[in-house]
Amino acid sequence: MPPKTAGDTTKERILDAAFDTLVEDGITGASARAIAAHGEFNQALIFYHFGSVRDLLIATLERSSQIQVERYRERIEGITDLGDMVHVAAALHAEDMERGSITMVAQLMAGAASDPEMGEAVVKAFQPWIDLVERALRQVFAGSPIEAFLPYPDMAYGISSLFLGLELLSKLDPDHEQEERIFSMMNMVSGMLENVIAGKPLLG
Repeated sequence: MPPKTAGDTTKERILDAAFDTLVEDGITGASARAIAAHGEFNQALIFYHFGSVRDLLIATLERSSQIQVERYRERIEGITDLGDMVHVAAALHAEDMERGSITMVAQLMAGAASDPEMGEAVVKAFQPWIDLVERALRQVFAGSPIEAFLPYPDMAYGISSLFLGLELLSKLDPDHEQEERIFSMMNMVSGMLENVIAGKPLLG
């Protein structure tokens, strides 16, 4: 891999500042002036490297999504137990909340409601998550009696949407009690499903 240039380093600094601005000030506060203030650089650099604030925010979403997807992929690699998958998902969700990734996505989704270009970028960034969930499902159900009958793409879309909604709503629950109950419920359901697949009693 070639060494990073000064331009690469500057772009990363701008992306970091945009991320922090979205988390701390929201989409309405993500102006060139605010982003530059967070990163302590001249706001002209935003337009030089990204062309516009919108393009910078889209690039911020794309980079954050790529980093998260790679992190998730590494953590679920080789997992074939549905219960273990739920535990990993819960841990990663907690990490994303701590990092501010969920807040950033929520703010960009709010902006996308009135900005078709931003909306298209959000949908595009969401697709790798759907692909990752589908891969995880195929990994877990490989070799099971129901493997050939599962609508993996539809399941992946539904689960991805469920998790995104859970993560967005969890911002409204400072104690995170509801999300803890949701993951506990998912763990219970996964155990029941595994028993059914294995031909054991439902609650055995």
